Amino acid sequence: MSHTKTFVLITFFIGCFAIQAKAPEFVAPEEQPDIVRFAVIADLTGGERPGVFNVAAEGIARLQPDFIMSIGDLIEGGTEDIAQMNKEWRTFKANLNNPDINFYPTVGNHDISNSVMRDWYESTVGPRYYHFVYKNALFIVIDSEDFSDEFFIELKQKRDKAIEVYKTNPDQFADTEYAKMPQRHYGEISKQQTDYVLKVLKQNNEVRWTFLFMHKPVWQDENESNFKLIEDAMKDRSYTVFNGHVHMYQHTHRFGMDYIQLATSGGKMFAGKGQNMDHITMVALSDDKPTYLNIKLDGMIDKTGKIPAKGDTLCFSATDCTKSK
Repeated sequence: MSHTKTFVLITFFIGCFAIQAKAPEFVAPEEQPDIVRFAVIADLTGGERPGVFNVAAEGIARLQPDFIMSIGDLIEGGTEDIAQMNKEWRTFKANLNNPDINFYPTVGNHDISNSVMRDWYESTVGPRYYHFVYKNALFIVIDSEDFSDEFFIELKQKRDKAIEVYKTNPDQFADTEYAKMPQRHYGEISKQQTDYVLKVLKQNNEVRWTFLFMHKPVWQDENESNFKLIEDAMKDRSYTVFNGHVHMYQHTHRFGMDYIQLATSGGKMFAGKGQNMDHITMVALSDDKPTYLNIKLDGMIDKTGKIPAKGDTLCFSATDCTKSK
């Protein structure tokens, strides 16, 4: 074969490949109907700083999650006055201001401070513990203030005495009976609630992920046996635990799973104690596993370059807030 024919054949084949090769193009993204996106709000009472939670609520409205979860302390509480409870709950709902996004509350010690508040909560807000399944993910909300009526009376008496001590000598508060009570730090879960959760887990043993929400970190109490039963029942599944109460952020890797303690979405900050921040937590669950992103409220900037809900006038740093008082 002559060099001329060889050149012609090579040119022909190259031309064919060039014609057949597909040029790069852009296509619409694939729909992902199984992705779950939800927001979690942290403690906003227990020394609420007015206006801060409004920033969180406005930011969530613009993020448009599928729904909103909480880890408790939505009202200041500490009262047996029904009218006051209703007033505080109306204020919270008005500040949340997201009527088109489902909201799922969790009981905090400020939401239920006594048996009167517990009755009010169940008749006005909803059940103290419950669950739902969404896109094959299980959500369980736990009541960590699951005390008997008798214990609530004892708790109130000791708390009132401790408050009087704090008013006259704050340094002696740590020596009071109330300050030393494990239930003050970790809460409690009754056998009835434990049986409910165990039943829910058994009935939903094929979900792709399980999320648990509680106010107090019951799981940190080495003497609390009921939650250990719940953890044992989850040993063969993938799950995440969220809690609040401490007003300081902390991430713990326990049994190979994420235990996330949120800080605040407007509650009192304690300078120099742990990781302080006003934030919300955004969670996205895909086919594989969830991802988490903590969004600081002072990092929420709208299209005008300002923090929503007049947040530019607020204080979001524990140290700076302390100095400004």
